[in-house]
Amino acid sequence: MKKILIALLAAMFLIPGCVKDEQYEGPAVIEKITINPSSPMANQAITISCKITDLNGITEAVLKYKVNSGTQQSVTMTESEGRIFSAVIPGQADNASIVAVIEATNLKGFKAVSEEQKIKVAPPILVYVNECDPNAKSMELYNDMTSTVDLGGWKLRKDGSTDASNNWTIPTGVTIPAKGYLVITQDVNGVTGFTFGMSPTKGFSYTLFDSNGATRDFFDNLTTKITAGASPNTIGRVTDGAAQIVLFSVGSMGRSNATGVR
Repeated sequence: MKKILIALLAAMFLIPGCVKDEQYEGPAVIEKITINPSSPMANQAITISCKITDLNGITEAVLKYKVNSGTQQSVTMTESEGRIFSAVIPGQADNASIVAVIEATNLKGFKAVSEEQKIKVAPPILVYVNECDPNAKSMELYNDMTSTVDLGGWKLRKDGSTDASNNWTIPTGVTIPAKGYLVITQDVNGVTGFTFGMSPTKGFSYTLFDSNGATRDFFDNLTTKITAGASPNTIGRVTDGAAQIVLFSVGSMGRSNATGVR
């Protein structure tokens, strides 16, 4: 009887030591989600990153997103040091609404899904090619926003041409005040102004792009080809930022187009 009791006691102490610890089985942990930039401009790519932790290992991490009411898109995320996974959403249009989630699948087949990430692309930047003086080879930009706009890195393009001679990038540090005007004059060296021409008789068009490559304005005097006589004739929008382009017998460069004489 004594031997049986000793055997039972030994079994009580030895059996728990023989039970193998079970590894956690469940979905991964998705945390520390970052969005860069958090308030993107039009055409600006958006990088979404997160940390994904799982004892079993990750077989796939996917960023799924939908723009406005469009169809869902998927991008495979790439892993970097520290279990950080990232993917890029291409630049979108002004005012676009983006909803994104991250899905991570581990070796056990469990799938983790993050909370929805909502991103809003900034509204349009309203800067216009407002008036052109072909005789002085100068153009006026108008800022219809309520705040100063940084024009550094913006681009002007003549007649839709991609040729370098018909494209000029506005230098760093150039700004235009709220509800204000900026007159740019031709500079053959491209330092202070555009290098391309501006004919009073042949017609022309100018496209204005922001620093992300989004089109901000299109001034079309190539279709109608309004011709300007001698100075002070100018060609411009009937009022600041308006669609209609007209001939002014006396222009208003640097001032409201409402002060011009038709």
